[in-house]
Amino acid sequence: MSRIATLLVALLCYSVSHAAEEQVADFATRASIRVAQAAPYARLTLPIDAYLAARSPDLRDLRVFNANGEAVPFALIATPPQTRASEQQRALRWFPLHGEANTTGGDLQVDVRRDTAGTVVSVREQAGKAAGKPLRGYLIDTGSKDATLAALDITLGEGVSGFHRVSVEGSDDLAQWQSLQADAVLAVLDFNGEQIRRERIELGQTNARYLRVLWREPAEAAPITAAKFITREAHTEPPAMVWTPASAVLRDAKGDYVLNLPTPIRAEQLRVTLPPGNLLAPVEVATRNDERAPWQRLTSGVVYRLSGEGSDRTSPDIALGNIAIQHLRLHADPRSGGLGNTAPTLQLGLTPQQLVFLTRGPAPYTLALGNPKAAPAALAIGTLVPGYGQPGAPRIADAEAAFGPQASAADSSSPRAAESPVQMRKWVLWAVLVVGVAVMGGMAWSLVKQTRP
Repeated sequence: MSRIATLLVALLCYSVSHAAEEQVADFATRASIRVAQAAPYARLTLPIDAYLAARSPDLRDLRVFNANGEAVPFALIATPPQTRASEQQRALRWFPLHGEANTTGGDLQVDVRRDTAGTVVSVREQAGKAAGKPLRGYLIDTGSKDATLAALDITLGEGVSGFHRVSVEGSDDLAQWQSLQADAVLAVLDFNGEQIRRERIELGQTNARYLRVLWREPAEAAPITAAKFITREAHTEPPAMVWTPASAVLRDAKGDYVLNLPTPIRAEQLRVTLPPGNLLAPVEVATRNDERAPWQRLTSGVVYRLSGEGSDRTSPDIALGNIAIQHLRLHADPRSGGLGNTAPTLQLGLTPQQLVFLTRGPAPYTLALGNPKAAPAALAIGTLVPGYGQPGAPRIADAEAAFGPQASAADSSSPRAAESPVQMRKWVLWAVLVVGVAVMGGMAWSLVKQTRP
């Protein structure tokens, strides 16, 4: 009998401990995560499906599981802005410079003629001092001090090959020169019908009005056919937004357009797509998160779609202010004649967060959402990734989540789907407890019978 009691206690402890652990089956919506390459961590931008599957706008019920069904630690971070670099080129005026092989750049004997704007119109050797002297390099007029030069492209002449070492100096007045690149390499290599050309000289960032390019080995100075300067600009753009699916909305008894979502999301913008035709109407936007609650006015705007000249002009998205919205109503001013017989489509947009998780345990990993009883489990990014954002921090691989048919908004809107696994474990636990009480009662009755005379 003591063995039975011991086994019963162990079974109870096992059942209680496993009843407290979260499992993949506790979540109504699951998505497979594909990690691009092996790394200690993985990162993905959450798609709109994740927000529509969550039970709370703050994603407190989000979890990541490995192939063994074990939850792995994760963090949620803001998606960083996107930086795009643009490059522009402009052709430059250039003039050859001649001089003795043993002269420095400052000893080159030239006369420079400029117009009133400072533009070089001619460069010539001083009379009697440069006749028959070898080519040393080129003087290049950038045209303005306002442009910030990042690089210089030089096209070497036909038949030029091999490696060429040059120096580049900059000046604003053709008198004082400053070194910009002390030892740059130009190269033209031909082999077996293939050619490699390296004719760009990186200058960092300079606003020099004039450039002087000199060959380090005067005997190797080569003809050029063109010179261009390169400017680069970095443009920072906000992260791309994700949008709820475009679908026709309902019309209520008053003729207003109503959009219903399965769960609240923190919407930042409203996109109204009107049917074809010349339509325009002032609109008022109201929201609520309970179908029984009264509508609350949120904002107003003007929506339009103006056709003509082969293209349509459409109204911009309406800012909403990053608030939780589950039900939205669009009321069109009746004085404008309405929005036509075809209902518009309404979409809510938000800036997605990024999910970073520890790739602990075997793949594949699963993104799980849709458990109304789950508590927040995200860690701070500095806790999850030691030295995050600093040189030498652990590498984070790119990943993406693929939501299948089971991750649709319709499935995730049913709370019973998420609660059934939890309820089942509760019934199992209660069954074990009842059986345990019965066994303990039987043991007690057996002991009583044994002690009777």
